[in-house]
Amino acid sequence: MSIPFGTDVWVPLDPSHAILGNVADEGRGLVSKTVGGTDWWRTTERHSTNGPTLGFWREVGTGFEVSVDIEIEPRVQYDQATLFVYVSPNQWLKTGIEYDAGALWNGAVVCNPYSDWSLSRRREDDSARFKVQVAPNELKVFLGDDMIREVKWFGPPEVHAQRNQKIFVGIMACSPKEGGADVSWANFEMIEGLPK
Repeated sequence: MSIPFGTDVWVPLDPSHAILGNVADEGRGLVSKTVGGTDWWRTTERHSTNGPTLGFWREVGTGFEVSVDIEIEPRVQYDQATLFVYVSPNQWLKTGIEYDAGALWNGAVVCNPYSDWSLSRRREDDSARFKVQVAPNELKVFLGDDMIREVKWFGPPEVHAQRNQKIFVGIMACSPKEGGADVSWANFEMIEGLPK
C-alpha cells in the first residue's frame, strides 16, 4: 500500500524536530534540506535524538514491511537521509545513505541500547530503495532485494507485548555538522504481513 506524503497520517516523532519539505509528484515524493546540528546517535558519552522525522505510529502485530526510495546531495561529512523505525529512546533503527570520507555509503544504525553502525560504500548501480521488515522481536534491513542487516531481540522480550506495541515508522534526515544537504524520499510503501 502506497502512503502518499502530505497527508494527515504523517507526523513528526517530536513536533520540535519535524522534517520540513515540499511534497512532489502528487504525494509520491518529499524534498527537503537537512538541518545542521541534528542527529540520531547513542553511545555511553552521547545521546542525540534531534534528527528531524516524519512518520506514523502503528502496532507491530504479526509483522509488516516499509520501504522508500532515498536520494541525497550531501554538503559535508555525516549528511544523511534514512528510513526510520523508533521503539523507544534506547531502541531505534535508521537505514539509508550517509556521506563520509568524501563518498556516499549505504548504512544501517541500530540502537539497542547503543548505536551499532554498519556500512558499505555506495556504488553507482546500487538501488535507491531501502526496506525494513518488522516482526515481533526482529528487524530485517534490505537495500533493494538484498538483506544488509538482521537484528534479533529488538523490542520488549515478551512476544505478546511486542505484537501490541506501537512503534513509529517513517523517514529521517540529519546533518550533525552544517546542514543544507538536499534530500528526497519517494514511493513510501507499507505491506501488511511478512513473506514466509
